[in-house]
Amino acid sequence: MALTMERLKNLVGAIPLRFFIDPDRDALMLGATGLNGRYQFLILLELDGEFLQFRTIGYHSCPLDHPNVDETLRVLGELNYRLRFIKFGWDPADGEIVAYGDAWISDGDLAQGQIGRMAKSFMSIMDLQYARIDATIQTGEDPGEVDPFGPDGPGGADLPPDLRAVIDRIRSGRPDSGDGDDDEDGSDFDGKL
Repeated sequence: MALTMERLKNLVGAIPLRFFIDPDRDALMLGATGLNGRYQFLILLELDGEFLQFRTIGYHSCPLDHPNVDETLRVLGELNYRLRFIKFGWDPADGEIVAYGDAWISDGDLAQGQIGRMAKSFMSIMDLQYARIDATIQTGEDPGEVDPFGPDGPGGADLPPDLRAVIDRIRSGRPDSGDGDDDEDGSDFDGKL
């Protein structure tokens, strides 16, 4: 059973995400704001409803004659090797860089949870990798993975101190119940049942 535009609109609308319907093809146009910027992307329904693609619009550009194109392509290749659903493409004709995620529907259907996970995964990875790709295009040096909530990440410097402490505690492996009554071993067990 192929996916219909009506079903796709209902699934995406229930997430909830606001979208516009492309009048020229079976596509929904969406916008998102993340830690690193604002993005536009499409959810395309192709091949008579058997194929679904998330795809960015105006994500990045690095023309073939750009001095940092080799390092940029190296970063895109590394991301494509490591990431599962999201891939990054580069068009040598004009230098366009896109992020995309594909799903074959074929003889099945998408559940509400699936489309929600796909949308959240696409938007978060697209946003988190934007700064790394941008820095590589600008400088020719890969800054490596950026921890979005680390001190140098886009969401790290602005976090309230209490939230920063919780994130640091989780990363260090020290559990905390939040009541301030932790024992030396990190538990709240006081020996009484």
